[in-house]
Amino acid sequence: MKILGIDCATRQTNVCVSDGNGGLYTFSSELARDQASKLPLIVCELLTKSNIKLSELELVAVTTGPGYYTGIRTGVAYAAALAESLGLKIIPLSGMEMFVYDLRGKSKVLAPVLKARSDSLYCAIYSYCENKFNEILSPTYMPSAGFAKTLADYPDALIVGSDAVRYPELLSLNYGIAPRPSGPAENLTSMAENHIAAAVAPETVRGKYLREPDIGPTR
Repeated sequence: MKILGIDCATRQTNVCVSDGNGGLYTFSSELARDQASKLPLIVCELLTKSNIKLSELELVAVTTGPGYYTGIRTGVAYAAALAESLGLKIIPLSGMEMFVYDLRGKSKVLAPVLKARSDSLYCAIYSYCENKFNEILSPTYMPSAGFAKTLADYPDALIVGSDAVRYPELLSLNYGIAPRPSGPAENLTSMAENHIAAAVAPETVRGKYLREPDIGPTR
């Protein structure tokens, strides 16, 4: 199946195209303020490399968060608009699961983390068995001290994310840390292939922000 996957929820912009024959074409880079303007160009470039026309895409997938407010809005808005214009369904993917999807089987428990504010973070806890992720702690926004206290009950956990070193409470657990700014782009289409049943109409997809943006409450 020809799938386009998009992830803009972290500092890293990730795009992946699957050509349906085992070929993967990926992009991963920190684009900062250029994310919105460059995303359509990146998608076109990957489609060209994969010899796939826009009209040949069969499915679009996008991470809906949690993560950075502007990035989530950029990724969801573009992916949903593209799917709508092509008459395709879209698969909303968990940004926290995307963070660790390729690490399934590497540890009994996986704990992705992403910096939110100085004393708080976005986080989740997963176990992986019988070929699926099980949520021990659903993706959430919470103080780092509270997350460290919860995570202390899982001594086999692998903490995933470069931001983990920002939090002394997590370092004090002396757990293994896999430092990465995000999951690799190829996780997007791999996840999409295993979540096809979750495909929905583009207009129904919403970002999972979990907290108000730093500029204040929104209406």
